[in-house]
Amino acid sequence: MNILFFGPNGSGKGTQGAILKDKYNIAHIESGAIFRENIKGGTELGKKAKEYIDRGDLVPDEITIPMVLDRLKQEDCQKGWLLDGFPRNKVQAEK
Repeated sequence: MNILFFGPNGSGKGTQGAILKDKYNIAHIESGAIFRENIKGGTELGKKAKEYIDRGDLVPDEITIPMVLDRLKQEDCQKGWLLDGFPRNKVQAEK
């Protein structure tokens, strides 16, 4: 089972995501956590993302999309996933 959560900050996505994660035993993936993991891990995409984040800019699709797709290939996502905060636009949704 794969689930996408959309909504503004503070709307309860994280709270509902935690409930569904436990109920269906699927990975709960937050877009912000993907950025933090890549930055902490020193990946090339993480280094590029950090430049945008440090300036207060949105990370562009050409960096965000590969990060998300890489994360969804990890073993904990094989039985399903819940994605919180992605996609944010039509281009991201089409990938």
